[in-house]
Amino acid sequence: MIFLFNSTNNILTGGDDGELQASMLPSGSRLMTLQMPLVTMERIGQGWRARPSEKITEAQMLAVAKNWEVAKMTPSNSDLPEQMPKIAIAWLAGENSGRVFQLYEDGDHTLVLYQQQLFEIRDMPIETLLLENY
Repeated sequence: MIFLFNSTNNILTGGDDGELQASMLPSGSRLMTLQMPLVTMERIGQGWRARPSEKITEAQMLAVAKNWEVAKMTPSNSDLPEQMPKIAIAWLAGENSGRVFQLYEDGDHTLVLYQQQLFEIRDMPIETLLLENY
């Protein structure tokens, strides 16, 4: 009987191949400020501004904001890297405190420590989530 329910569940849910994924930011949320180690970007109306603003374009800020909105995190069994993390704090509209993310470089992927749980963002290098390289 248990086998029958497990088999039916696998058929309905697509089997064991699907992994649990979480969005970095809740669906429908609005990113207002993103504090990074060297730069802070803030939403101003429909656009963005950076502090300090030297050499950072609005297109670069839009790309980083979009990456935060679409990034999918998968729980990771990896060990916590020994490198120092890059801390990013995402402030969302309607929330009184920022969401703190510790980002670690992992080749073409990014490891994220959020709320004491380690996640992996596949095929999204850390440079696409931060403005540090501009």
